[in-house]
Formats: sequence, C-alpha cells, structure tokens
Amino acid sequence: MTTLGESRTCDGVLLALHTHMRLRYLLAASLLAACAADEGVEDGETDAFTSADGKTDGYDLTEAQALGVMRVASEATQAELDGVLSARASKAVMAYRAKNPTFDSLQELDAVPYIGPRALDALLGLAESTGRYDEHALGRHDLSILVPLPASGDLPWMASMPARGGALLPKTVFDKIGRSVFNTVDDAAEYDALRIVGVRFDPCFTTSLTAACQPQIRVIFQTLAADRASGFNDGAVHALYNLSATDFADALAHLRALDAPQNRDYSPLGVSPVLKAQGMDGTYARGLAEILAAYAGPSTLARMTFMSRTDSRQSQWQLGGFHIKANAATGFPAAGPIKIVGSTETLQTVSNEGFGGGINYSVTPMIADSAGTAGLSAFSLRSLTATQRKAVAAWAQRQESPLATVPDTTDCASCHIAGQTTRTLVGIDPGLLSLDGGPRAVGGAETQGDNLRAFGYFGKDPMVSIRTANETAAVMRAVAKR
Repeated sequence: MTTLGESRTCDGVLLALHTHMRLRYLLAASLLAACAADEGVEDGETDAFTSADGKTDGYDLTEAQALGVMRVASEATQAELDGVLSARASKAVMAYRAKNPTFDSLQELDAVPYIGPRALDALLGLAESTGRYDEHALGRHDLSILVPLPASGDLPWMASMPARGGALLPKTVFDKIGRSVFNTVDDAAEYDALRIVGVRFDPCFTTSLTAACQPQIRVIFQTLAADRASGFNDGAVHALYNLSATDFADALAHLRALDAPQNRDYSPLGVSPVLKAQGMDGTYARGLAEILAAYAGPSTLARMTFMSRTDSRQSQWQLGGFHIKANAATGFPAAGPIKIVGSTETLQTVSNEGFGGGINYSVTPMIADSAGTAGLSAFSLRSLTATQRKAVAAWAQRQESPLATVPDTTDCASCHIAGQTTRTLVGIDPGLLSLDGGPRAVGGAETQGDNLRAFGYFGKDPMVSIRTANETAAVMRAVAKR
C-alpha cells in the first residue's frame, strides 16, 4: 500500500506484477483497494450510519452538523466531492441529486450507495472547510415550533395578546370567516378560546414559483378540548405576517440569541424540545413571545386561512382564507377572499366517508389538478394499474414539495389530502417512492383518514405533515445561506 511521501503510481506498480498467478491476483486486489483509498473515501455499498427511524446510529451529530452535511451533499460541485470521496461515491451522490436536488434528511443521504460512516465524516469535514457549517445554525425546531400539549390548565398565548399594532389576530379579522371553525366550541366563544399551537419562520414564502421572496412569520391557532386529556379540537386558523427583509433578519437574530441547547440534537421535527423542557413560562417561551409581539400583529398581518370542522353526518371540513394586506412587490393581492379553485371559488369542502380510518374523500369544488382525482379514495387506488398509481403518486409528490407547488398554485384540499394519499398508496404498493424525507414525528394520528392537519394537533397527537417537514428543511437551507 502506498504510504505518505511515496510517489509510486498505481500503474507503475501494476507493471511489476508478472510473477506467480496467485501472487499477482492478491497484489493486484490489494493495490486496487489502495488506489480507491488514494482517490477518496468510501464505505461499503450498503453501509449505514442511521437507524430505521432515521436517527443517527452511533453518531452524536448536532442539528447544525447534520445541516452542514446535508448542505454540502446538496450543493458541492463534482470537483469538491471528488476531493474527499471516491469516484463511485461521488458519482452516486450526483446521481441522486439528478433526481432529487436536495437532501432533507441524513436518512436520504445514508441510502446513497457507498455513503456510510467514513463518508459522513468526510462530508462534514468538507462542510467545515468550505464554509457550509455553522455551529450556531438554526435548526428545524428553531424554525418550526410546535407548542407542547399542556398536561392540565391552559396555554398562555391567545389571539388577543398584545402585538405590533394591536391584538396578534384581531377579532375583526377572525370574524371574516363567518362560520364556526370548531364544531365543539360555542360560536361566540371561539375567538377567546384560540391558542397558539405553532410558530413558523420562513424567509421565502412565495405566491408563485417565480415570485419574489416574502419573509414571513406564520402562527397556527387551535382550541383546547374541554377535557384537556383529549388534546385539541379539530380545525385551525393560520395567520401569516409579512416582514421586511430587515425585520426578518432582526427576528432571526433574536431567535438565535435565545440559544436553546435542547434544540441542538438532530431529531425528527415534532414538539419543541426546549419548550417541552422549560415549559411555557421558561426563558425560551418568554423570548419567543417577545419576537411575536415585536414583529407580528395587525401592522404586518397579510393573510389568514382556516380549516373548519363542521357538524355533519360524516367527517367534513371547510377550507378558505382571506388576503388582508396587499404587497405588489411580492405578489400579495388586494384584500379579499382567497381564490382557491379557478377565478371565483373561495371555499372548498372536503368530506370523508371512509371507515376504520380509511380515506374516501369527496371534494367540492373538485381539486384543481385532475391527476389527483383517483387518489381521493382507497377503493379507487386499489383498482388502478401500476402506471396509474405512479401518476397519482407523482401528483401527491407535487403537493408535498415546496419546489413544485406553493399555496397559491394549488388548492387547499390537495395540500391537506396528499399525505393521506401517499400513505395509502405506499400501503398498497410499497415500491412507490414518497417525498417523506424530512425527519418528522409520526404518531397514531398519521393513520387516521379524518386527520387533515398539517402542523399542530389532531386530538392529543402532534401532527407534522410531509409537506411541513419538507418546507422546514427548505427553510433551514435558506436561513443557513443567509
């Protein structure tokens, strides 16, 4: 094997191997292994560094380190990868990127041939040497914050809490919904019952795939069930606050200054580790409330959307929303109801006639992309050919990818139903690919056809949809680049 300081080349040594056939074979095999090592690092074709649930297996990586590795694996040039990995490991990474432009989880990277523990170390070293690693980088739990379900009592953050320009979500805005959102709460009491269950930061919300980036803070409201052990009532209200680039940078600086050590470990997106550890009266919660008060409120509120659970013989929801404040520079239209399907429809109704947690959805008006209509029922999915199932899977992937669709280029129902379609499809045909790459908490609610939640709670179960996990991964990358 070539040692440090030797100038011997692989070809030069091979020319000397003209002795006994067995010796020639052994020496050639040994030399080829040395040449591969000289070219860069690789592992066995199927060597793994993550466990079945996507967590690091024997590697105590921080969220920042994992982000650095995923960034460099997604962004590095072929030449950069060739500098640290073997030729076939480098080519395997680039081949994956040709079909999937980014790595959203370590599990995705681990599935690439020849990328195992040694290659992981090499990629981390490349991230550090090329400025793609920041030990203080904001991670998934810093940017998509899910409030813990209270064991008893109430949650402190209300829609009426003082914020920028008045109440965080003014009652006059909430009243635009004009219908019951939570069928288990008296209509007159709904506004006062709203509690924040989630906060998300996004540097690049867009109204189309080509529109300018709009920095944003999103706040998700639900209501607690009368029996706290039952969790939250179904239904939700989302408030979206548009910030200037300067204000968003300041908000991120304040968020970074909160320095939540509990958020540093690489773990699936779910309930906030720091809020779970400190509680809603801890230092982090107080700091986050200060950020909301400083940057969110009537002065910056641009959009409100809702998903209401209706009183009906079968499970039924109505979805809609309102533009509150225009911003021509980033494509936000004038105040008024959001057009969901076509140029006139502003409310979409979804019903589920499935049994035992299955899916059998009817949607009015029908989803915008006809390719997904066969994905609304488990019965129809089972009757499809393999080719037809692939077409439905492709539709679901478009709904789950922030690179393929944004809220203003698809309809509400498609976005909320796609995850259930994916789950049902993969159950029928395990060979179908899914965009379920970003690590996320998966609980019992995942298998319930009546669960259309994207980020929040379905009863007492935290819910993080495939789309939310993918959006959060994209936000992490965008924030890291800043």
